[in-house]
Amino acid sequence: MDLPDIRQLVAFTTVLAAGGFTKAARTLHLTQSALSHQIKTLETQLGVQVFTRLGKRTLLTQAGEILLKHATVVLRELADANQALLELREPDRGRLRIAAAGYSCHQLLPRLLQEFKAKYPRVELSVSAEYTGEAVQHLQAGELDVALVVMPPPIHGLTLEPLAWDELLVIVPPGHPWAKRRRVQWTDLATQVVITYNRASETQHLLWRHLEAVHASLPETMEVRLSEAVTEMVKVGLGVAVLPVWVVHEEVKAGELVALPLGRQGLKRQWGLAYMRGRRLPPYADAFLQICRARFAGLMASGSA
Repeated sequence: MDLPDIRQLVAFTTVLAAGGFTKAARTLHLTQSALSHQIKTLETQLGVQVFTRLGKRTLLTQAGEILLKHATVVLRELADANQALLELREPDRGRLRIAAAGYSCHQLLPRLLQEFKAKYPRVELSVSAEYTGEAVQHLQAGELDVALVVMPPPIHGLTLEPLAWDELLVIVPPGHPWAKRRRVQWTDLATQVVITYNRASETQHLLWRHLEAVHASLPETMEVRLSEAVTEMVKVGLGVAVLPVWVVHEEVKAGELVALPLGRQGLKRQWGLAYMRGRRLPPYADAFLQICRARFAGLMASGSA
């Protein structure tokens, strides 16, 4: 049996990612017949069918699922090898893949990257907004280099480096009955709709754990999968939100929103850097870590002032 070549593996994974031959052919700048020929040659060499059709859908066969598992590893290893060779030839050039949780990706990360790009203009950046659980999975799969996360419990093989603390506050519109209070009690949350960006986030888990710890009822939630929309929903009275003040400091300053502590001791969370332990990072990645260590807490504090 002949082994598949790299072009065939790229064609195979691209068909799957694109959801079909037509889009994959456009992505690869091939004619559809040329792409089909590559896949047919691959199947002939392997002696199995890797795709099957169900109506207009292109699905993996059992053999295709096995091939995908190994093709993904092979292509990732080749990409990493190419990246390592590029860094060896040109130490100030390469690729840095970063994830940041929620609002930090929109409000804090750009300033960190601005400073980084001033020092390393030739480094290609790949940035994604991912919550802690997603970021950890992508770090472990080798699909990310560094993540800015709300600190999870210790995870084997992962370095979690503390950066800063912030406090989660209850955000309400100025006309809300709570707006004149000094704080909101934990049990009060059950009387409101809590608007959240992502129920699966580490912050949401933190809030729910504290509610259970003080034996308070869980509130009704409304999930809005666009971070900017959360505060707009609060402004028009559709519910309240639990957010750090650095996210809404402009609206609070302008009197458009009111931020209130939660309970007598408040609710704090810790932010940190996450990266794989023992994995060699290029010098420019270490430079990004240094910028985060020096600037992250200050950026967060300036937004909280």
